Amino acid sequence: MKRHIFLLLFTLIGMSAMAQYSNPGVENEPIDIRGSRVFVDGFKLDKYNAAACFSSIDGVDRSAEYLKYRAGYKTGLGLTIGGAALVPVGYGMFIGGFVWAWNAETTAGCIAGEAVLFLGAGSIVAGGLCVLAGIPTLCVYKTRLNRLEKKYNTSLSIGSSPGGLSMAISF
Repeated sequence: MKRHIFLLLFTLIGMSAMAQYSNPGVENEPIDIRGSRVFVDGFKLDKYNAAACFSSIDGVDRSAEYLKYRAGYKTGLGLTIGGAALVPVGYGMFIGGFVWAWNAETTAGCIAGEAVLFLGAGSIVAGGLCVLAGIPTLCVYKTRLNRLEKKYNTSLSIGSSPGGLSMAISF
């Protein structure tokens, strides 16, 4: 019986040492992901220090996943913002080209107005396609970043307390 108690105690102490392992840069501090930026105690980490945070979740190196998800998030954000900016510009060019072609007194003016009109229509279509591609990309990679954050912030803490041995799972 003493042997079993000793083995149980030794196992719990070993689990405590493994559960309290910390990354050198963060020291078991909870992280906060806002967009693609990672904050620890209100301080922003650069992408390499943030990737180091994810280097040992569950014994698996997830730093490459973080960098891939971050790049995908930024791509979706760029597509969405770029497309949302291109649509109103294209609309303005479309209306301007229509007015120019309608009021042109020469054939060359009419052709130039029609060229601006078609360029505006193309800008509207391209901007709309960028927004349609950017929003799902943005949402998918933000969800993946949030999953990494949840995996990182979930921790098991086993150790001694004033009343005896304690175990806590933090989310």
